[in-house]
Formats: sequence, structure tokens, C-alpha cells
Amino acid sequence: MAKKSFLRRVSGVSGHALACIAALFVAFPGQVHADPPSEVQTAYEGGRYEEAVKLLTAAAEKGDPRAEHSLGIMYEHGRGVPQDYQKAVEWYLKSASQGYSAAANNLGYLYYTGRGVKQDYAEAFKWYEKAVERETGDAWDDSIAWSNLGNIYFWGRGVPKDPKKAGECYLKAAEKGNPFAQNNLAYLYEHGLGVKRDEAEAAKWYREAAGHGEAFAERNLGVVYETGRGTMQSYAEARKWFTEAALKGNGFAQYKLGRIYERGLGVPRDLVESYKWYFLASSRRSKPAQESLKRLETVLTADQIAQAKRRARAEPIPPAP
Repeated sequence: MAKKSFLRRVSGVSGHALACIAALFVAFPGQVHADPPSEVQTAYEGGRYEEAVKLLTAAAEKGDPRAEHSLGIMYEHGRGVPQDYQKAVEWYLKSASQGYSAAANNLGYLYYTGRGVKQDYAEAFKWYEKAVERETGDAWDDSIAWSNLGNIYFWGRGVPKDPKKAGECYLKAAEKGNPFAQNNLAYLYEHGLGVKRDEAEAAKWYREAAGHGEAFAERNLGVVYETGRGTMQSYAEARKWFTEAALKGNGFAQYKLGRIYERGLGVPRDLVESYKWYFLASSRRSKPAQESLKRLETVLTADQIAQAKRRARAEPIPPAP
């Protein structure tokens, strides 16, 4: 598997797949949630963001590290105040300087992405390290910091590349239930990077991550079942997991489904269904899918192609970026 695909998987924690801020208390990609006073939570959940900011500011100005951290989140995401990454950095720094690990992780994330500060991987590494030195006690929050630190070591950003240390960090995050780290740890076992190659162990961690709905793990688990590497070969299981990832918009999985239906692997051969999945994958700029479309267009009728496209449009799949 190419490292390019791993980049996309790694960045699932470090900020490539941005999630909307639904509430102050959910985790952002690469970040951890806030832990403000209950009055703030009530105001925020009621949509009274400006009131929440006032309450947080009053507590933050008294040096409450939780409030400082939460205020940083409000500024970073523009809730109750204009979005201001520099102010977010200032509040995260105040909180992190008091040893509040959640803020240290979020500050590391801003240095990693260059938001509000000049991008500085060495500084990001410093703050990620501080975040894991003093865990919050919340398994999810702590897993994000460990996973982010693993990304730093894997890519060698701010530190020399060290797959072994990356694996150690991913393992800590994976054991805390982080699906992105579970997927990345599986990749290391699959390719013997920093750990002894172990396809069964890779399959185990892909299965764990896929069970959490992580799209790249689902497609990777599909490959595991398709090839029988680390587990018993099963086209039915491969199709199941490729479908899960394909419905989330994963172009590689969509291409794989097209291939399964074209060749009749574990299912009756269905060129219309095959064309549908190749058509969807081609919208994700999959060159193999585009080439496969051309091949099928030489044997399918115009009506069959139109039927396949109607099927494609009926699938509840996020639009291609």
C-alpha cells in the first residue's frame, strides 16, 4: 500500500478531515474537548454562545486552566466571538502553561497546521509531548494526543523519523479505543515498519478500527479479506467492508466493488452494478476506475449505462470534493 494512502489515513487524526463543531464538548480532529463549568455548558447547548464566552472569560481571567482552554476553542471556531486563531493560541498557551494537557494538545495542533502561528513541527512536537506527559484521564482525549505524537514520529516532522516510536504511540492510542491510531498501527504491522511484520496483528487492528466506522480501516479490512492476508479469505467479507467504506465516499473501495461485480467474486457477475461503482470511483479521480469505465462501455448498451448512472445517483454517498 502506497505511503500516499497512509498519509490520508494518518491525517484522520491530525486535521485533514475537518468535522463541524456541534458542541463545545466534542473532539475536533487532532484536538480534545473542553471541560468548562456547567453554566457554560448550559449556555452553549442553548445556543447562547456570547453568554458562554462571557462566563468563560470571567473564569479564564482568574486563571482557571479549563476555562482558558475552552475559551481557546471558542476563538478557534468563532463561537460567540469572531474567529481568531491568534487569540486561540494565546488562551491555549495560558492553559497549557499550567499543565492542562488538553490545551497542550490543541496548541500542538495549531503549530502543526500553522493556524494563528507560523507552522512549526518542532513546536508542535514539544506540545504534543507535554500533552501525553500528563494525561487527562479521559481515554478519548488522551488517545488523540498519543495519536498526534505518533504522526509526528512517523513522518519525522520536527523530529527524526522513527517508526518504532510511532508504533509505540499508536499502540497507546489504539488501546484507548482511537480508530485512527488502530488503523495506523495495523498499517505498521502490515508492512513491518517499526515492528515485526505480522499480518494477523494487522488484520486485528484493522478490524478494531473498522468496527468504529473508520473508512480507511474499512477499505483496508476489505483488502485483508480479499487477499486472505492475516485472516481467512472471504469475498463476502471483503464486499461488506468495501461497501461500508464506499458509502462514505472512499474512491478506492468504490473501485474495488466495481472489480468484484465485474469479475463475479463471491457474487453473480453484474456489469451494470460494476459500472455504477466504477462511475462513482471515477468522480473521486480514480484512474483505474476511469480505465475500467472505458472497458465496460465497449460491451454495455446505452440503456445499461444509463441504468448504472441512475443507480449511482441513488446511492446516499457524500459528493466528491
